[in-house]
Amino acid sequence: MAKRSDPRRSSWRRGPTTWISILGLLLLAAGQERGAFTLIGFPIEDPATRDVVERYTLARQLQTVRIIGTLKTTNWVLDRPPLAATLARHLHPPLERYHITEQGSGLFAVDDMGALRGSVRLVARGPERRIYFVEGQFRSLAHLLTLSGSMVFTLTYREHWAGNESYVEVDPQLFVRLDNVLVHGILKILAPLIHGVIDRRVEHLTAAAQVLSQRLTQDPQGLYREIRTWPDVRPAELEEYRHAFRIAADGAKGGG
Repeated sequence: MAKRSDPRRSSWRRGPTTWISILGLLLLAAGQERGAFTLIGFPIEDPATRDVVERYTLARQLQTVRIIGTLKTTNWVLDRPPLAATLARHLHPPLERYHITEQGSGLFAVDDMGALRGSVRLVARGPERRIYFVEGQFRSLAHLLTLSGSMVFTLTYREHWAGNESYVEVDPQLFVRLDNVLVHGILKILAPLIHGVIDRRVEHLTAAAQVLSQRLTQDPQGLYREIRTWPDVRPAELEEYRHAFRIAADGAKGGG
């Protein structure tokens, strides 16, 4: 009587490459599944952004910020980081040292002429949401502590109406990844300092955003007349502002 062969062994002898192919497909599928990464609804392929979010040192969901205005105005300001920083410097004195300059290829340098220095770039953009990647260095006011690392912050925002007035609610979220591994070991000690720094900067940025959005919504002509006297506003920026808010060259309200 002939010995019956094991079908599994015979199939392996007949086609070992078949099993190797199947195994390869399974591994590929597993890799693709792990590679899927989304943040506030955006599929993210940027490895630096993913690294910060997945291996953050600390994360914060910040309080909702309400500003007077529309989505259109909000997006217009967010699309112009250097001009936004200039407007913030003039309208909110605590930010008078805050500068943003364009470096090309979507990269912007950030410098407050003291404690903060780094770069920021837009990772993803939608009508009501954005993701930014920041990396750089921060020094405490007494220069006793220097921290370097990266940050990812997201903005989701939506427009609401109260009677005849529109306003925008913004929900910021941030993830911070510090470079110094020693910092991670004493994070509980440093956390109050880091959170304090974040809170102070967010407070100033929020106040500046609220003042700016109010002026853009309620008095764009008056703000334009002020901007024309500022030496740190480029002629091209002034012209963009004038066209965006339909203002005549003499500062009066334009038509159309």
